[in-house]
Amino acid sequence: MNPAPEESSVLQILRISLHVMFAFLLAVGFISALQDDAAPGRLTVGSLALALTYMAGTIVENRFARGKFGGVRGANLVRSRPALARTWLAIVVMLWLVLLYHHSSFTWMMFPLVFLCMHLLPVIPALGAVALLTGISIGLPAIQTQHESAHELSAGAIIGPSLGALLAIIISLAYRQLHRDSLAHQRTAEKLRATQAELAQKEHESGRLEERERLAREIHDTLAQGLSSIVLISRAAAAKPTAPEVGEQLSVINRVAADNLAEARRFIRDLSSPSLTTSLVPALERLCAETQRMVSARGDSLSCTVHLDGDQSPLSAAELPEPIQEALIRITQGALANVAAHAHAQHAVVTLGLWEHTTTLDIFDDGRGFIPTLAAEAHPTHPADGSGYGLVSLRARAVEIGAELAVESTPGEGTVVTLSLPHSSLTQGRS
Repeated sequence: MNPAPEESSVLQILRISLHVMFAFLLAVGFISALQDDAAPGRLTVGSLALALTYMAGTIVENRFARGKFGGVRGANLVRSRPALARTWLAIVVMLWLVLLYHHSSFTWMMFPLVFLCMHLLPVIPALGAVALLTGISIGLPAIQTQHESAHELSAGAIIGPSLGALLAIIISLAYRQLHRDSLAHQRTAEKLRATQAELAQKEHESGRLEERERLAREIHDTLAQGLSSIVLISRAAAAKPTAPEVGEQLSVINRVAADNLAEARRFIRDLSSPSLTTSLVPALERLCAETQRMVSARGDSLSCTVHLDGDQSPLSAAELPEPIQEALIRITQGALANVAAHAHAQHAVVTLGLWEHTTTLDIFDDGRGFIPTLAAEAHPTHPADGSGYGLVSLRARAVEIGAELAVESTPGEGTVVTLSLPHSSLTQGRS
């Protein structure tokens, strides 16, 4: 019987060897019988019938395993149609018995027939069939010999078929075990492939969510904050349309809108984090100046300054990896936006510290402050309207570069946002 497509190459070789052995023993028996002039016509017809029946069975099983004759690809005819397979086996055995009746040279065909019985029948019935075939292989030639001469049954005539049957049983049982192992390995491989596909899907989904988070942070720290400033300043202008500062307010609105338009074009161009257009310290100074102008345009007053601190640092601000500088700028931008929108502060100080083993960033304001734990409870996740994202965004950016971020605030005593970046994390920032 031909192998199903899922079987291993070892099992296929064993099956092909069985076919070759069957054909070889049939040819040897036929030639030996013809040399003894034992009914050549009947032998020819019987041998041809046995060969065609055996070949038909192997072809049907092969086509069934390939989706023909009502099967599906990879199906096993023995398991799917056991009655048909056993009927074929019975016909093959009967044709063999006819040939064996005419000449004892077909005795050794019992060996491949034992393999077929062990393959097509359950173990207990298969062992019974093997015992019956062995008895026939020993007894029928012995009866024929006794009719023709007075010779007694020799030990070789008993031992030969018995040992052949025993060897065939052992090989068949080993084949069964190999087949079970092959199926087990195949199921394991399929589970592994399914697991790999699931992991790939999860990685893809994780990457997609991370990209959404990154874009949300970029939009919050640039477009959303800029638009929020435009809304606040335009409301201040609308409240006092004839005030002398309206012209300055319109100028600030125009400048903020132009900056947001540039940011939006960068998103559209490459959907990546906006590139660093200036070095770190000038960028921090620019953020302070813009925050002052926006607060002033709303009719309030804020003094924002940048200080440098540190000693024995092997790095200057410009030598920090560009992703680290971008993150520090965005964190400062987010913190100052919170100051401008909520703190009602008079002074804000941005301090960049370059130390021997650490880079620090502190944003202080003397505003009205708040209770950080209450703020976290108010917005444990992102609200549907997108508000309350500021502190979440700051912490996410800090984690992204391997830094620690803390927010200290007390009502009426201002707020300090502190970031600490170990220089051991800078290699990650360069990758």
